[in-house]
Amino acid sequence: MKKVNKYETLYRKNNDTGRIIIDIALEDYLEFFHEWDNSVFRKRDIHPELAEFLDLCSEDIPLRKKIEIVFTMNTDEISIEKEEQIRISYKNYYNSLQRLESRKTKRFFQISAILLFTSLVLLTAYALLREVTKESIISDVLLESLLIGGWVFTWEAVHLLFLDIIEPFRRRREIKRFLEAELTFKHWTR
Repeated sequence: MKKVNKYETLYRKNNDTGRIIIDIALEDYLEFFHEWDNSVFRKRDIHPELAEFLDLCSEDIPLRKKIEIVFTMNTDEISIEKEEQIRISYKNYYNSLQRLESRKTKRFFQISAILLFTSLVLLTAYALLREVTKESIISDVLLESLLIGGWVFTWEAVHLLFLDIIEPFRRRREIKRFLEAELTFKHWTR
């Protein structure tokens, strides 16, 4: 008996392409966009609740699966121009998110390098001063502070590089999947 995954019960599958379909019902084209965004139609932002919904759906679907987003429009009006503007806005939104995640990842590497450099300076100072200083409580406290500080900075750098970086990498893969998603429109009349 074949095991059925949770996402297979929640989402349809396009049998032609193998993509998992996320269905979204909209009353009209403007519902795709943020209602408080007063910019011209071509430059409007995606509605935040729609973006949140897409993120929630994406969490259900394994990252290795490609997705297709089907917008079912509850309108008689079919506008190829508005559909293309939605596609452009969608791509702009996820390209922007991709740039933000890339910056975040780059910042993690930069901070890790600074932390590693600081830890090397502290541990080197400890090694050099240990040989030169005389036994006293003040020198012992200073040396132990250098040693502990060096190891703390080392741990922070390792933690940032190998643990904290996992989430931005996963998010970048998720955003890439959104950018590769097919957007299709269906219309039905009342």
